[in-house]
Amino acid sequence: MSEVYKLIHPVKHFNDYISIKTRLDGRNFDEHRNIKLNVNSIKTADASAVVKCGNTTVVCGIKLELAVPKAEEPDLGFLITNVELPALCSSKYRPGPPSDYAQVINNIVSEIIKNSKCIDLKDLCIVPDKLAWVVYCDMVCIDHDGSLVDACIIALIASFKTLLLPSVNYDTETEEIKVETNERINLKIHGLPVATSFAVYEHFQSHIILLTDPTNYEEEMCGGNGSNLIISYNKGLLCGIQKLGGGSLSTENNEEAIRLAEQHTIAVEKVINACLEGKGTNK
Repeated sequence: MSEVYKLIHPVKHFNDYISIKTRLDGRNFDEHRNIKLNVNSIKTADASAVVKCGNTTVVCGIKLELAVPKAEEPDLGFLITNVELPALCSSKYRPGPPSDYAQVINNIVSEIIKNSKCIDLKDLCIVPDKLAWVVYCDMVCIDHDGSLVDACIIALIASFKTLLLPSVNYDTETEEIKVETNERINLKIHGLPVATSFAVYEHFQSHIILLTDPTNYEEEMCGGNGSNLIISYNKGLLCGIQKLGGGSLSTENNEEAIRLAEQHTIAVEKVINACLEGKGTNK
């Protein structure tokens, strides 16, 4: 009967749970779902990671390529992100060109990485004005159940942490390029950025409620009466706030979201470090 009630009266069904200060999956408003992480899962990629946050699952693969730097930025390499939402990840998507939502998510992920300054593009330059690395970062969602940006950032950063750059010798006179695949160095990572998503719901009497790590259902329910908020941290510093839709939040709401984001950042850092050390993959 609960599923029928949810189908016929989705908003009232959602409000009934919010009124008793719980969520459909039993979590508290400020509670995150479990995280499972695995690295180097794709052997055809130069680096890879698979992350599962609740049911949301994202696979990230990184491929390297050599190219000539831009004339206006001769000492910088390239970092290119791409987020894909195939039809298999949700009934909302259809086969074909990338959806507008996929492009929005990709832009947010790219902005978080850029603003966090975790990757210095100068580290990707081999010979100024001659040769640089292009790092292609493909993130494919195979199960979309909310908080997609959070999962993409975790998968991307975990992939960065395992990425090894081959040693490259460039002869400036002959322009001969020699790649030593047996000699590799770690990509320099400055910090460990983490994104934390919230669904902002305007309950009865204009009471604002923050739902941490929302599911896809919660995001949809808040889409009409609220918005989504994404806060990113790196090395203990706030490096980005993205708010999609809705009105302005109160000072108390912002302070609560920032506090929860700080706590989540510490927890995710422990998960990634534990995975890389082979001590476990769950949070």
